[in-house]
Amino acid sequence: MKSTHKEEAPFWGRMAKPVLIGVAAGAVGCLVLLLVFAAILAAQDIPQAAVTPMAVAAAAIGAFVGGFVAARIAKTRGILFGALCGLILYLLVMASGFAVLRDIRGTYAVVKLALMVVSAAVGGILGVNFRRR
Repeated sequence: MKSTHKEEAPFWGRMAKPVLIGVAAGAVGCLVLLLVFAAILAAQDIPQAAVTPMAVAAAAIGAFVGGFVAARIAKTRGILFGALCGLILYLLVMASGFAVLRDIRGTYAVVKLALMVVSAAVGGILGVNFRRR
């Protein structure tokens, strides 16, 4: 006999979908920005010192997009969903960077972690509070 009320999924089950979609959206946003920055670097005579800030900016903006999308899907707990997206995106960025460079600089890694988690959390806050007109 079927139950008339719907059982709710556990908290972690409800978190998985928004976070995974947010991480995917953030990764795509980061990739698009990196491609734009690469095109700018190829077309213009930009100093080598600008490469790292451009990469960090792309990661932070991608994390913001991921947090925003995750919070829009979840419709609640924007700071949690955003920060979790930012953390997962950070781990993906660092893993891919380590796979290519075989080196992670300590201060750079900590600054990037803080920047990505905070920007994704801000994106999550804005995503929950964003109202369509």
